[in-house]
Amino acid sequence: MLDVFESDGIENSIDYFDIHNLSFDHPLSSSEIDEFKTILFSINNLRQIYFKGNIDVDSIDKIKNLLSIGGFVDDRLIEKCIVREYNSKDTKRLLDSSYENPNTWQLSYDYDDESYILGEIPKCRELYSFVERIKMLAEKENLSQLEIIFRVYDIIKMFDLLEYEVENENLPDIAINSKATSRGLNKLFSYVLKKLNINSFVGREKNEDSNETFITLVDIKDDKYQIDGMYLFDPAMDSLPKNVYKSDDVRMINYNYFGLTLDDISYSKYNDVLIGAFGILSLDDLSFSYEKKESSKDVKTNKEMTGILSSFSYDYHDLFNRVKNSKTISIDTISALVNNVYGENDRIPNYLDLLKENYEARKEELFNPKPEEMLDKLLKQ
Repeated sequence: MLDVFESDGIENSIDYFDIHNLSFDHPLSSSEIDEFKTILFSINNLRQIYFKGNIDVDSIDKIKNLLSIGGFVDDRLIEKCIVREYNSKDTKRLLDSSYENPNTWQLSYDYDDESYILGEIPKCRELYSFVERIKMLAEKENLSQLEIIFRVYDIIKMFDLLEYEVENENLPDIAINSKATSRGLNKLFSYVLKKLNINSFVGREKNEDSNETFITLVDIKDDKYQIDGMYLFDPAMDSLPKNVYKSDDVRMINYNYFGLTLDDISYSKYNDVLIGAFGILSLDDLSFSYEKKESSKDVKTNKEMTGILSSFSYDYHDLFNRVKNSKTISIDTISALVNNVYGENDRIPNYLDLLKENYEARKEELFNPKPEEMLDKLLKQ
C-alpha cells in the first residue's frame, strides 16, 4: 500500500486486509484508487476514513462512490471525516452531493478561530443554508458593511441564551436549534461575519463573580455611517428571553453591547474586565501591552493572540493603534441603522424613541459614565 494509508499495520493475503483506518492526504492516482478497490472487495476490518492534507473533492467523490458498492464493507459502520476546509464552491459541492449514509460523514468547519471541528453532513447543510440565507438577504437589501453586521446581530440575539455550560456545543446545532451559551452565540456571530468577508475574533471577559463570558471584536470600515475602527459586539448580552418578552419587536430593542470600544468595558458597573488576549490589547500603553504580549506564558492567551493577528492581518502596533483610535458607535447611528434597514415600525408607535429611551436607561444600569460624557452632560445643563 502507498503512504496515503495509515493503519496499525496491514497483513494482507489473497482475501483479507486487517486494516481499521485509512487516511488520504493528496489527490489520488488511478493506481491508488485500484489499491482502495482491492481492499473494498476483499474481507477487511475498515472502520474509519480520514480525508486531509490537499485531498481534492474529485478523489473524495470517487471513494464515496466505491464505498456504496464495496463487497465486504458496511457503509453504515464506517466513519468518514473530511478534516480540512474547502472554498465555497467545493464546500457546496460536498454538501449538495448524495450520500448513502450521510450521518456517517463529517465535515470540518472553523469554530474556534483557526481550530476546526467536525459536524455531520446533514447538520452542516443546515449551517451552510443559514449563512447562505443571510448572504442573499444582504445582497437583496444592498446592505453596507455596518448594516450587514447589524442584520446578523439582530438575527443571532433573537436566539435563546443558555445560562448553563453545554458540552460539545457546535455551530450546526446552534443554527438548527436557535439557542446557545454566550460562547456559542458569539462564535456563530463571528463565523457568519467571516463568511460575509468581515473580519472578526471571539475573545473573553470576566465579571465580578469571576464568571467567564465571551465577546466579539469586529474590524469595520463603513463610509455610509462614517465608522472606521475595531468594535466589540455581544449578541448574548442583548438577548431577551422569549418566555418573558412575547413580542419580537420588543425583543429586538436591546443594543447596549453593539459597537462598544475595548475601553468601554472598563466602565461596566458589574466590573466586567477583558481577559486573555483582549485584556492585553485593552491596556493603555503600547509598550506595556506589547511587553505583556511577549512575556505571556499562558497557552490559551497566546493562542488567542495568534488568532487575533491572523484574523485581522495587522501587525501588533497597527492593531493596537486601530483599537485605541476607535470611537463608540452612538445610539444615533444605531437609530439610523434601524430606520434604514427596517424602516418605520408601524406596529409600535414611536419605536425609535422607545429604542433610545431603552438604550439610555440600560446604559445607566450597565455602565458608569466616562469623564467626557459627564462633562458633556454638565455643559448641556
